[in-house]
Amino acid sequence: MWEKLTHLFRVPELRKRILFTLGAIIIFRLGTHIPVPGVDPEALKNFFAQQGGGLFDFLNMFTGGALKRFSLFALGVMPYINASIIFSLLTAVVPKLKEMQQQGREGQRKITMYTRWSTLALAIVQAATMSMLIVNAGMASGSVWFYVMSIITLTTGTIYLMWLGERMTENGIGNGISMIIMIGILARFPAQLATTYNDITTGSVSPFWGIALILLFIVVIGGVTMIQQGQRKIVIQYAKRTSGRRVYGGHMSHLPIRVNQGGVIPIIFASALLTIPLTLTQFIPSLSFLTPYVTNGSYTYIIAYVLLIFFFTYFYSSIVFDPKDVAKNVRDSGGFIPGVRPGKPTADYISGVLNRILLVGAVFLAGIAVLPYLFAWVSGIRGMYLIGGTSLLIVVGVGLDTIMQIEAHLVMRHYESLTKSGGLLGRRKG
Repeated sequence: MWEKLTHLFRVPELRKRILFTLGAIIIFRLGTHIPVPGVDPEALKNFFAQQGGGLFDFLNMFTGGALKRFSLFALGVMPYINASIIFSLLTAVVPKLKEMQQQGREGQRKITMYTRWSTLALAIVQAATMSMLIVNAGMASGSVWFYVMSIITLTTGTIYLMWLGERMTENGIGNGISMIIMIGILARFPAQLATTYNDITTGSVSPFWGIALILLFIVVIGGVTMIQQGQRKIVIQYAKRTSGRRVYGGHMSHLPIRVNQGGVIPIIFASALLTIPLTLTQFIPSLSFLTPYVTNGSYTYIIAYVLLIFFFTYFYSSIVFDPKDVAKNVRDSGGFIPGVRPGKPTADYISGVLNRILLVGAVFLAGIAVLPYLFAWVSGIRGMYLIGGTSLLIVVGVGLDTIMQIEAHLVMRHYESLTKSGGLLGRRKG
């Protein structure tokens, strides 16, 4: 184990990326402790103590405790996630945006720019809303100075996190935004585990449920690992072709289709969308009657959560994996699926396999996400939203993606070392 860790730092490019990621994580964690000026910390502490298990505790999970401190990064990356959801949906229904997406790098650059501007607008609105809540709850004065300072600080924090996440994706390891969310969740784990342990030692929760919780952890982590790495391989046969005296092709290959094409994106998008109705009930008194139905852990919340996981599993897959393009690439490279004609029949076959695989993945994701809620109802353990399915799905999913990217860098490094040493070039010259 130690040899593998030291080997990571022997590769200059990988070492540089890992250190950049670690530096970005440290900056993120420091930012969660820089408070917005003008807020009474004691009143803020009392407010969150009264809101235990509600919307603000749930949002606090995604910000790594920044919301509870009302700090620079109190909004986290939620405005960016919501903006990304909006443009993902718009791209599917607005022909101009869909055409723009198909223009390659230039089109993607424009959509990214629109997403950034939308993030800015959403951050300003959410910052103003949070500032109003703080004032109405008596945690700060309602002066113009406080509103201006609070909105500027919170908006700047979100924009900086968006920029930091993009830099982490480009210069670090893994997806930057997902990494920020994962680190935020991990930062809240110790406190929640301490609360659970205290409930068990004081007799509020039976030790039996403590052991059952550990087993649930193992099941969820094992299930997420299996679903993240699971894939269906479609056999691709390449026809023989002759060039001069040489015969090329005639070999078999595989087209891997992942069970979970979207990774943790369906979970993150579903969780982000479900915070919107609960937020509205908190700030619009006339909608307060809906609170029991949209509260995290309610029957209607869980049903909506499952439906959104299914929707985003299929929707995101349609964005990242197009059976028509895959079928065209297979045909152009001289390959075919045994027993299936090239062209549209191949695309239909791949699409059918993909839909069946995605159904399995969506059912599994939804099951793992819902299981902790069922466990909480039976055991009475508080805060299962934090140490339960949603958070573990994100943590394990992002962790696995990061490990896979590190392995890809190591494989590439190994290939480059062979090339430079003449291991491959020498054979060609010979």
